[in-house]
Amino acid sequence: MSFAAVDDAANDFTAKSKLLHRQYSQPYWAGAFDPEHPDTKRHYAMLASSDGLLDHLQPTSLLSVGDNLARDAGYFKRRYPRAWCIASDLHADGIHSAAHQGWVDAVLSADIESLPFGDGEIDCVIAKEAFHHWPRPMLGLYEMLRVARKAILLIEPYDVMHTVATPLPQPGSFCDDYEEVGNYKYQISLREIIKSAWSLYYPAVAAVGFNDPYAPDRSVDEWLLEKSKLDALGDAGERQFNLMTIAIYKPGH
Repeated sequence: MSFAAVDDAANDFTAKSKLLHRQYSQPYWAGAFDPEHPDTKRHYAMLASSDGLLDHLQPTSLLSVGDNLARDAGYFKRRYPRAWCIASDLHADGIHSAAHQGWVDAVLSADIESLPFGDGEIDCVIAKEAFHHWPRPMLGLYEMLRVARKAILLIEPYDVMHTVATPLPQPGSFCDDYEEVGNYKYQISLREIIKSAWSLYYPAVAAVGFNDPYAPDRSVDEWLLEKSKLDALGDAGERQFNLMTIAIYKPGH
C-alpha cells in the first residue's frame, strides 16, 4: 500500500470518527452546573484534582476542549470567576444555553486539530476525558500547547496494565474499554506526556493521580468513599491510579 493510500484511509477514518462523535453530543442540561447533583458532584471531584496545579497561575482566560456539556468550563468559571471561560466541543450547537444563562462566558464549536485562536491567546487550555476520544491525539496536544500562554491540563484515563508487564505487551494487556462510545483507545501515560513536553523544551510538568470507581448503581456517597480508599492505595504505591491529571507549563510559568 502506498503512503497516499494510507493517508486516505486515515483521513476517512478520522471523518467517520467525527461523525460518530456527533451521535454522542449532548444537549444543554442545567444539572451539569449544580454542584449538589450526584453526577456533577462526581465530575467536579475529578476536576478538583487540578486545583493545586492551576491556582498559582491565576488565569484570566480558560478554554475547555471536548467539553460536550460545558460542565468543565463551568467548574473553572466557579473557581476563577474573573476569568473568561470558554467551553468548546467539535459539535457544541446544543449547549449555547450554558453561556446564555451565565454558567460560562462563551460556547463554540471547534475542531481540536484546528482551534480558532492565535498562538498563546488563551492562558490555560483544558481537556477532561477528551484526549482519548481524538483520532489523532498528539495533533490535539500540540494544538492545545500552541494556543495556551501559561499551561495546558489533561484530566484523562491512565494507561493501566491489568496483566504482568512484558517486553512486548499483547492486545488485551491494557484496560482499553473506558467508555461505552468506544470510538478511540488512546489513553495517556505520564512518561509519554513528559517526553512530549521535554521535546519542546517545556521543562515543567506536574501530575496528580486519582481514581473514578464509577458504577451505575453506586450512589455518589458510596463513590466518594470508594474513591478515597483507592486514592489512598494509589498514594501509597499499592495500586495503579486509573486516571491522571497532568499539567504542562509553558516556559516562565
